[in-house]
Amino acid sequence: MSVKLNHLLKRAEKALDKHDHASAGALFEEAVTLAPAAHKGWYGLGLVAANIGQDDTAATFFAQAAELQPDNVAYRQKLGETLARLGQIQEGLAHLQAARRLAPRDANVLCALSGGYVKAGDWHKAKAVLQEVVRLPHPQGAHFCLLGLACQHLGELDEALPALQKATALAPRFADAWLSLAHLYVDRNQLDKADDALRRLQELAPDAATTQALAGDVAWGHGNTREAAKFYAQAAETAPDNVDYRAKLAVALVMSGNALAAIDAMEECHRLGMPEDWILEKLGTLFTLKYWTPMARENLEMAVERNPDNLAAWNALLMTYARSGESENVRKAANAILDKEPDNLYALMNLTTWYDDQGRHDEAMELVERCLKIAPTNRGIYSKALWVMLSSSSESAADILAMARRMDELCLRALKRDNDFATRDRNPERRLKIGWVSSDLRQHPVAAFVQPFMPHLDHEALEIFVYYNFTEEDAITRQIKPCADHWRTVAGIGDDAFADLVEGDEIDILVDLNGFTDNGRTGAIARKPAPIVAGWLGFPGTSGMTATDYVLVPPDEVLERGVWCSETPWPLPHCYGVRENIANVAVQPGLPCERSDKPFTFACLNHFRKASVHTIELWSHILNAVPEARLVLVAIGGKDDATIKYFRSRFERHGANPDQVEFRGYVARQKYFDSYNEIDLGLDPFPFNGGTTGYDSIWMGVPFVTLPGEHLSARMGKAILENVGLQELVAKSADDYVDIAVKLARDHERLKALRANLRERMLASPLLDAPLMAKNLEEAFRGMWRRWCEKRLSAPAPDR
Repeated sequence: MSVKLNHLLKRAEKALDKHDHASAGALFEEAVTLAPAAHKGWYGLGLVAANIGQDDTAATFFAQAAELQPDNVAYRQKLGETLARLGQIQEGLAHLQAARRLAPRDANVLCALSGGYVKAGDWHKAKAVLQEVVRLPHPQGAHFCLLGLACQHLGELDEALPALQKATALAPRFADAWLSLAHLYVDRNQLDKADDALRRLQELAPDAATTQALAGDVAWGHGNTREAAKFYAQAAETAPDNVDYRAKLAVALVMSGNALAAIDAMEECHRLGMPEDWILEKLGTLFTLKYWTPMARENLEMAVERNPDNLAAWNALLMTYARSGESENVRKAANAILDKEPDNLYALMNLTTWYDDQGRHDEAMELVERCLKIAPTNRGIYSKALWVMLSSSSESAADILAMARRMDELCLRALKRDNDFATRDRNPERRLKIGWVSSDLRQHPVAAFVQPFMPHLDHEALEIFVYYNFTEEDAITRQIKPCADHWRTVAGIGDDAFADLVEGDEIDILVDLNGFTDNGRTGAIARKPAPIVAGWLGFPGTSGMTATDYVLVPPDEVLERGVWCSETPWPLPHCYGVRENIANVAVQPGLPCERSDKPFTFACLNHFRKASVHTIELWSHILNAVPEARLVLVAIGGKDDATIKYFRSRFERHGANPDQVEFRGYVARQKYFDSYNEIDLGLDPFPFNGGTTGYDSIWMGVPFVTLPGEHLSARMGKAILENVGLQELVAKSADDYVDIAVKLARDHERLKALRANLRERMLASPLLDAPLMAKNLEEAFRGMWRRWCEKRLSAPAPDR
């Protein structure tokens, strides 16, 4: 090499080291002009071009260098990496493999080769090469980090974990290692460890978009959707062109109920290239969560039209069809998903709901067991199972209790915190802090039983906290809200954060008004954040939960024995719940069959899913005995010809004339109450009796026949009827149920006597006595607290 050429190359390399790309490029160009075989000059030009983002040009220069010096490892490596970046994967891999043959133990070459395999989508080969790297002497933290990422991508989380832990041990200030480890903990649902890794990352790179996005992922894992949205917004602001961050922000805003901000975020996602079906799906999900069903349906149907393989859109569409009462569309949509993905859990669960809505409880339970094989620790499946079992005549109270306890054992018991509340003031007569947990303090049946007594609670004896788990408020919410000393909106915060809030408020008795209903907070309740937890109203059955101490019940010796539940039953002295101002609809005098041209009308305005196999059998016997009568029922799909035909066929199996059965779909509130003026005698379903509808029926002057069962929801009708002096309508057996109904259909005078002044009797009963219910609840809470204090005072003192 000439002195002049050597001098040029040294000056060019110094300029390159100083990132003076213009000078370096000019000097390297002068060198190759002077000596076209100067491979170092061509390689230098390649480095300059690569540094300024001109990979096409860089590849040409690196190729020239490699041609002149084919055994140079660096030239082969750089050429291979550059070609891989340009999408010329196989050609790039060929050069990287050649570099490996030249330097089989060079860690940089091996890492570059693994990167080429990643570009080719061959993660198994990438992992194998990285395993060679970490076996070399003195491996670096970055090498273990790359190996962990490869294992993670392959779903080999158990192998990824030690690799990433080694990476952070070798290089504790290597931010990428902490980032990867935290993501792995999120994937493994080890959120406490993810929190720790996130804190280390925030110390090293607090302003990085990747750190902010990870904070969002961790918050999301904890169920804190509002906090997740805040972090994703920071990440999107830091990296405004990153569509993944924008997409996560949009979803978090949707799930936390922030409609306007969610729509803005989705528009930005669309600008950044997210497909239209994704946008429509997220809009549909947003409207679904807001219960804006027509808008949800419109957007979701457009989403699946544009992309029939968008299963998330199909699943959200299922929910809108279910809410609209489009039974057949629910079935078709579920099957459309299962054709593409036979083990799609959401579709299977929606199909379970479809069978349940049709009263096909045995088939629904078959699907439940199929779902549990796929996801044996999914709480939603158990919740669905318990609701189906309440209505099924094939499932006993013992079966229901076993299922609830199975859920507790597999999904909930481990969440219970080790807190004996030893520092809590054990004065049995002090003012108590009562926490009410509900998503339904709005236009909802639960609120209809809560709003009446809330204004009558004694705030000198009780300090009232409400934990409201919904994003919307309405007129009912605004009536209840002033009755609380403290109102906490907890929608969008995770179970741990919710439990921390309850503990921080030092709640003495936490009342779960949701149970296994939509938007319930079972995970938070399972942590037992208060000394006493009681269930009431939302789910009319046992929770099976170790964390729940009591379940409120009506006065009933069968229920008070507690064979049916895991909790201790606490009987309210007079009734299970209280209503007021049920409806401003007048009761028409006399029997409807006598004042109209219509036949004697039996009816059940409960959801048809409560019509068990045994219920339909007895209703059919009643119709057979009173062939001139009709039976009016309400069902999802009650306006669909095919659905109605199927429903009627179930009566035909028992010899009933299908023309005697009239099905109706759901109607507006006013029309619903007007319907009672068409009914001569109600028929309560079993084993899941009417609750809200039982109250409505009595209010509208329509008595009903009930057959009590073994558990809470199977004895609701009895509790209602006894409070208005209609004990004779409580059947002692299946035959008695039929006999009572048939005799009253024949004896109009007796029926009119039972109907006479029924509303007035209800007005004078505990069923509408809100102050009495408030007093009964206060006494129940005081009794629970005294019992807790007695147990703690009699317990041996802890070792000090």
